[in-house]
Amino acid sequence: MLENRLVEIVKNYPEKTAIAYDKLRISYREFYASIQHLSNHLKTIDIVTSDCIALILPNSPEFAIAFNATLKLEAIVLPINPLLKEEELSYYIIDSNASAIITDSNHAEFCRHIISKTNKKIELIVLDDICLFTKEADKSITTESIPIITDNISPFKGDALYQYSSGSTGRPKRVCRTQSNLYHEFINFTETTNISPSDNILCIVPLYHAHGLGNCLLAAIHNGATLVILEQVSNQGKTVEVPFVFRRSRVLELIEKEKITILPGVPYIFNTLAETPIETEVDISTLKLCFCAGNFLSKDIFDKFIQRFGIPVRQLYGCTEAGSVAINLDENIKTTYDSVGFPLKNIDIKIIDNAGKELPNGSIGEIVIKSQALTTGYCNKPELNQQVFQNGSFLTGDLGKKDEVGRVYVTGRKQIFIDTGGHKVDPLEIENILITHNQVKEAVVVGIKGLYAGEIIKAVIVPQNGGICQEKDILSYCKDKLADFKVPKIVEFRNEIPKSPLGKVLRKNLVDNFSQPVSS
Repeated sequence: MLENRLVEIVKNYPEKTAIAYDKLRISYREFYASIQHLSNHLKTIDIVTSDCIALILPNSPEFAIAFNATLKLEAIVLPINPLLKEEELSYYIIDSNASAIITDSNHAEFCRHIISKTNKKIELIVLDDICLFTKEADKSITTESIPIITDNISPFKGDALYQYSSGSTGRPKRVCRTQSNLYHEFINFTETTNISPSDNILCIVPLYHAHGLGNCLLAAIHNGATLVILEQVSNQGKTVEVPFVFRRSRVLELIEKEKITILPGVPYIFNTLAETPIETEVDISTLKLCFCAGNFLSKDIFDKFIQRFGIPVRQLYGCTEAGSVAINLDENIKTTYDSVGFPLKNIDIKIIDNAGKELPNGSIGEIVIKSQALTTGYCNKPELNQQVFQNGSFLTGDLGKKDEVGRVYVTGRKQIFIDTGGHKVDPLEIENILITHNQVKEAVVVGIKGLYAGEIIKAVIVPQNGGICQEKDILSYCKDKLADFKVPKIVEFRNEIPKSPLGKVLRKNLVDNFSQPVSS
């Protein structure tokens, strides 16, 4: 399915730029030739249908080529965060039964070390050693004839993509999705947002994550659009990670230079862009769609961005299991900024109660998704699959509601409710109170195991401007606004909240062993 779509795009737009990366521009013809070249190389090392190939690569043209070369072979692609530590990476490699790792020279030695500890033959492909699209590459590669699409070939129905859904506790769960799932994901997104070959999509979110993979790579390449990838920062030949604030000027430069029309991001990215000094001249007039995923978009960030640039940031809702699910495309979005909008085309969303009965509009319940882009279940998790995958639908564990016209609002997570003293407490409710305190910059609330039964409410707080925030003031503030059982018993102050590369709060990193509660 995806292969045929890509071939069709290459035939229609052979000389159009598929990927722009720093000074490198790759046409669709060159892009497909590179895919063909890499897939041929993989065949020579006996990679076959349904083998798993792990990609340990930063955002780059090589990632896009390796991803599509793997799918072309009807193998399974496993995109992995290249910043993971050895233990985390080893878990993914072993759990997925990977047959090969595709990486770059920066990560090659690290990958060799991982492979040496697995007691399994795993091929290592270092893309720097293979000419993919450089001028030194064999001229015949870039002029290969493009295959003819044949309608009588049955689409490949096996697994095509492994991704890991971290959840709030325990080991990450392996999500298995097919080429058909991915095809329908891009179709649903395209039909809803009207992406076309005239669009230029800027990729500043990780491609290994569902947000970047679906809303940048698939959305651009399979629509004949141009994917502009923010280049990596190098220091003495080594790729280094730098805070996004130091890339802000480059991102704004790319938006103007490359005439970016679509900008997917996450809250902290849009917040950083919105804080661009007012004296900095910025032309983002080509932007027609900015959308945010990965975490809740606060009203503060929404207001700051629209005030600075005159364009709204729209909420997108999605998950690893199904890709993008809903997006807010309201014309008058200022009154519905906190909604994730309506379901994408061809997707059904229901709100149900604990008995599985659909709730009326306005009632909060669990969000349930039905979509052809949805996985059929987690690998090797039969009991969990019976609980969350029912009748072709996915019980997300997210809480939400619909308004009178069917817009969806995500209100919290079912799983992160804190069970304290027989009460079910939503930590987001407490967080929303804490962040209104004038000395609190950020706040996250978690439940930790008590000495006996149940959980104790713990608040982790980042003070404003690195100042001093008093524990007694926080408790007094909460007691005035919350029921006694909702008031935190432990208050911890930190310089920052641990977050994923997409800005998602890593709540499990804040749940430590029991510590002495503050006096009440």
